[in-house]
Amino acid sequence: MEDTVMNTEKCIQRIFCFVYDVPKSKSVNVEIPVVFPIIGLPTDHAEVYIKDYRIPCFVEEQFWVQFLQFVTIQRDQLLQEEGDVAVSDIEKVLEESPEVWQSLEKPETPASVDMLKLEEEFGQICYKLYHSPLLPALRARENKAASELRELVKQRNEELKRIQDHHVMSMETYVNNSNVDSTAVNDLAASQMEQRQNCEIEWASKISHLLDNQRSAFKTWIMDTYEESLGGEDISNHGIPITDNYNPPQSSGPILEESFSISIGSQLKITHSLRLLADNIWSMCVGHPASPERLQTALSLYTNSLAGIILLVDNRLNLYSGATHKLSKICELAPEFHFPPFDSQLTEIRQKLLNPGSTARRRTPTNYLIDDTLPEAVVREDASSGDLILPTGTCYVTRHSNLRQVHVIFHLVSTVHEVVGEIASRDLLLMGLKNALKLASENNIDTLTIPLFLAHELDPTMDHGWCVRRAEVVLKCVKGFMIEVGSTGTITSRTFQFIMPKKIPERTFQAIRMLIPSIFRVPCPMVLDQSSRKKTLTIQELYIHDSTT
Repeated sequence: MEDTVMNTEKCIQRIFCFVYDVPKSKSVNVEIPVVFPIIGLPTDHAEVYIKDYRIPCFVEEQFWVQFLQFVTIQRDQLLQEEGDVAVSDIEKVLEESPEVWQSLEKPETPASVDMLKLEEEFGQICYKLYHSPLLPALRARENKAASELRELVKQRNEELKRIQDHHVMSMETYVNNSNVDSTAVNDLAASQMEQRQNCEIEWASKISHLLDNQRSAFKTWIMDTYEESLGGEDISNHGIPITDNYNPPQSSGPILEESFSISIGSQLKITHSLRLLADNIWSMCVGHPASPERLQTALSLYTNSLAGIILLVDNRLNLYSGATHKLSKICELAPEFHFPPFDSQLTEIRQKLLNPGSTARRRTPTNYLIDDTLPEAVVREDASSGDLILPTGTCYVTRHSNLRQVHVIFHLVSTVHEVVGEIASRDLLLMGLKNALKLASENNIDTLTIPLFLAHELDPTMDHGWCVRRAEVVLKCVKGFMIEVGSTGTITSRTFQFIMPKKIPERTFQAIRMLIPSIFRVPCPMVLDQSSRKKTLTIQELYIHDSTT
């Protein structure tokens, strides 16, 4: 199936041989030169080769499977060859210069490694305590801390509103005075802005001080309680009694939703769960600290059943615009005990993006999963505001333990053109979506929520036809990712939730629901015509039918 025809320092060309049978004719042999390393996704190359080499439609699925297997095998071989060459070079250097070993000193352990070990140890202890009789006491401490924080945030908002109202009244009085010139008005506006900024800084200091005390007290309590449990003490009643009454919110109306089970793969089939729902995407982030969803999120925090969501954000890396600003306000409502605060994570991401030589581009959770494969545009800094301007399709990730049903948020950068306009399979936004899916698969995200329209709200230009077309493009993009990753055998059964704006018409929802069976392979019951009517056979009836025949 392969033949090496060219080998240079940077690229290697291999021949992919695809043989298929044509009815009433001889077998057809197609030889396709493939250059490694492959730039982009193998699924995209497969689509191009199918069109360029005119592969018949009845063997497209066979071509997909064999091509992806070919790419996987060749990648492994190339990595093995590169590793063998590197080891051989090192052995030659050591043989020629044995003093190299003597000059090497044991490097000091970086502080980041020590911090990572402490985080892992703390996570293991939290997992044990969350799944122990201590869970009610642990949740009580978290709820108490959240109540204290929400009260302080409420006081800050009230004072800021009071200052804002006073400033508006003062400005109106000043402007209505005919004897006041524009210079005096500008001076008043500058004074009011300075007063508001001072107030915000003061309250930010208070909130930061409270959060630091709460984090320190929580970690100390966790470690002390765990040591007591190791000593054989009874910890079942250790903690604070739950006093925060939880009243479930009243439903605002029925939510349109539909669930499917699909199978991906030709030989080794993998079953995934798909769910369509029309709801506000922020409902998955906002919730009462004592709600059942928050409890389930806490129990699965240090497991392989993580929940993630793809959030469309603008191209500015800050806390003051778009969906990122709204998320920052939600994160303020509960303390973050297990990961760095949201603003600290964004600051860390900014520093690593400004330093190309850093480890920010490694795909590991401790480095926030910044992906550098796409797009190729350069990150630049706005001279006026100091914000980083990110290219469309960039994906950066933050971790959370204080949200309702989400552990990980994939921030996907988009612009108004990509959100409202038409997109193609090679669009930067879709390529960014594929990278987000790949990152989620590599880091054990069991449930991933995807905005089906790659937009959180309906625009007047988003009519019925636009919604159906956009949904079809996104669903096919996700299917291509499933086929590519499933061929490598590295993916297990996952749950994909496709969320649409809550105000979507039911007619549009039903039309999109009908797309699922046409795009994915959905199991269906066997139907047998009998006595001029259709009847769905049960398992017992099928057994009897097979026995008689």
